[in-house]
Amino acid sequence: MTVFQDLVKVYDANQDMIGKFEQDQFKNDYTLLPASHISVRVQIEVTVNKDGQFYTARRLDKPGETTVIPATIHSANRASNIAAHPLQDKIKYVAGDYSEYATNDKKAKAYHEAYQNIFEQWVQSKFSNVRLKALEKYQEKNALIKDLVSAGVVTLDSGQLSSKDKDAYVRFDVYDDNPESIWRDTGMYKSWTDFYSQLLKEKTPLNVDYLTGKLVPTTKLIEKNINPVTSGAKLISANDSSNFTYRGMFLGDDFYSIGYLESQKMTHALKWLIQRQALKSDSRVYLFWSDGDGNDSVAQAAKSLTNGIPDWQAQKLQLLSQSDDQGDTGQQIAYAYNSRLLGLTSDIEYGKLVHIIFLDAATTGRMATVYYNFMDTKAFKENIENWAKNCGVTINDTHGQHIHTPTINQLISSAYKVGRGGQRYETLKKHALGKMIIAITTGQSISDDLLTAIQHRLTKPQGYDALHQWYNDLYNFTAAFNYNQKGGKKNMALNLENHDRSYLFGRLLALANDMEERVLYQRQSANPNVSSRLTTALRFMTNFANQPATTWKRINESIVQSYLGSLSAGSQHYYLNQLTDILDLLEDHGMTDEPLKPQYLTGFASQYVYNHKKQDKKTSQQAEA
Repeated sequence: MTVFQDLVKVYDANQDMIGKFEQDQFKNDYTLLPASHISVRVQIEVTVNKDGQFYTARRLDKPGETTVIPATIHSANRASNIAAHPLQDKIKYVAGDYSEYATNDKKAKAYHEAYQNIFEQWVQSKFSNVRLKALEKYQEKNALIKDLVSAGVVTLDSGQLSSKDKDAYVRFDVYDDNPESIWRDTGMYKSWTDFYSQLLKEKTPLNVDYLTGKLVPTTKLIEKNINPVTSGAKLISANDSSNFTYRGMFLGDDFYSIGYLESQKMTHALKWLIQRQALKSDSRVYLFWSDGDGNDSVAQAAKSLTNGIPDWQAQKLQLLSQSDDQGDTGQQIAYAYNSRLLGLTSDIEYGKLVHIIFLDAATTGRMATVYYNFMDTKAFKENIENWAKNCGVTINDTHGQHIHTPTINQLISSAYKVGRGGQRYETLKKHALGKMIIAITTGQSISDDLLTAIQHRLTKPQGYDALHQWYNDLYNFTAAFNYNQKGGKKNMALNLENHDRSYLFGRLLALANDMEERVLYQRQSANPNVSSRLTTALRFMTNFANQPATTWKRINESIVQSYLGSLSAGSQHYYLNQLTDILDLLEDHGMTDEPLKPQYLTGFASQYVYNHKKQDKKTSQQAEA
């Protein structure tokens, strides 16, 4: 089954959502559009009474609510050609007196004639209703612009309509006993849909619909404005007549044939899904949906990958001091973390399919399907849970500790964002986002190029504007590295049983960094004139990664001579014991200058967090918010 057939199924399964308006995160209204309808932003609203007399008019200063209007095949795809919408349209179409106020427009009369032609066919059909009759009576007066001027809604310049107002959309309503506006009246939707369906059967030759195999009215014009960011891009487009690519055995445009109704269903379903639950980056959208009742849960689980998990955002997992006598800290945090996860994915219905599609604008008028796949809901759920269970690191906050799981956006920012970003970053981001979504939802590891990019930046702390940004990137890297290792809870906190050479060297560096950092903090507290600077450990991070043994000798001598004696006896005892234990292990694993593997960063992060379990004013700035 193709993605087009899958989208038709979405439309058929959600008929009850037609005309039910919801709001997106920006408070814009949207709905699943009826067949033969489009949605537009309207600037002017005109109301007439049930006798067809002008009642009131107003200008919608803001973009206004989404207005659903009837449309024909040609009007929905019009550019500079004349093709009228049958009810609500631009002033130059719906105003019978437009030619009087646009004397320089050679097409002035043609616009309204096109409008009157389709509008009258509808009104005179058996599908008409009293509201249409009222609007017909009003249109017979040919006085729309005159009424708008009298109401102060539009102004004239030397008796002429401004070019801006010529293209302003007008929506009509009828003041009667029906409480629903015309553009939200499901009875009006049905009236036009039924009329236009019959009109197509009478006027359009029947051809084979390649999606259903049935003989039905077909169309070569596929509706645009599916994705508001790339409004001109169409899902299917092949209007080149010369120098086109090879089309095999087909002659002319016989290589595709889509039933008009099926084309409406698939484009309207896709537009609705994008508005309702798509992830977006630059011009690209990443869309997940499910065939079952768990569609909302699937969409929310997908959003958690880029935006985080709401439950964890609102109520971070905390470990208070009593956790110390409850066993391993990492285990306790991971247990609570996993229990939270069950609430996120529990409503995903098994035995259904999850569809994943990435869309972008190949050109101004053509939409590209960058990626399409589907999988069983069980596999999708397990892979999302696997991400959340393994991609995490224990960090400190003002109340104790919690598990930090970075979003995909945070990881990409850690890898590629410099300053405020810019267009180059947005391009990198949308490609990296797709690769990461595919990796996570299919249970694969995060690509090495992204982790390498973060690692490269972390080896140069002096390149950061603020040190807390470096620590945030360090935590993000550690969490992502833990995911690739699939070690679960044991990798989320300091692991004393991890004797990996690079991990141990990272712990050493964190201890040296911590000793100097504490002394510097004490000196700054005593003397405000003492400037803030990077520690020796951080300044030599690059050298340490390439020549760990030689660099450690230099750092150790500096720390012992300059800072160790300034610490309290208890602190000296703690650090010396930690250093001795690690150095003893390294003697068996090689105190050499062999370059370190990425594990040294995870060792640094885990040791640093462990040293700072009890927050103070200095380190609270470096805890993840």
